[in-house]
Amino acid sequence: MKELLLLGLLLDGKKHGYQLNEYYKHTLSFCADLKKSTAYYILNKLEKDGYVVHETERQGNRPERRVYELTETGRVLFYELLRQNLADYSRTYYDDDIGIAFIDQLPMGEAKQLLKAKRDKLIGTLNQFKEVPAHEGSWRFVIEHNISHLETEVSWLERMLEELCDD
Repeated sequence: MKELLLLGLLLDGKKHGYQLNEYYKHTLSFCADLKKSTAYYILNKLEKDGYVVHETERQGNRPERRVYELTETGRVLFYELLRQNLADYSRTYYDDDIGIAFIDQLPMGEAKQLLKAKRDKLIGTLNQFKEVPAHEGSWRFVIEHNISHLETEVSWLERMLEELCDD
């Protein structure tokens, strides 16, 4: 749903690539993974398909930059993608489960130490989310969803650590 993300960032007006990336980095990077090169690739595709247009501008001696704007068909696509995203369920695959699947290949003492390190990182991330100032509207739900997920992950890891037997 990277298209939804980029179209959504353009909903309130024109933005150049740097603005899009900065807004993403400071606001949405905790809930979506979007590399800068991928963002530009998708913007070019959206432009080719008529959902976004760009104009080139230059300020002073700075290099030229593209300023992107949503077209009316892009706005329609945004709302289609938004409705689809809210109504559908896309299963989450956890890369960490691959390691769990092969955990028996390590000495259990080592595996437990690695899992404790993972738990500590999760707790650190959870604490960061809990320190986020209160938000209104939809952002509150995004933050609460992440906190709930992280609390569940920490709880699951702690149960797993209790059940694992040492060598």
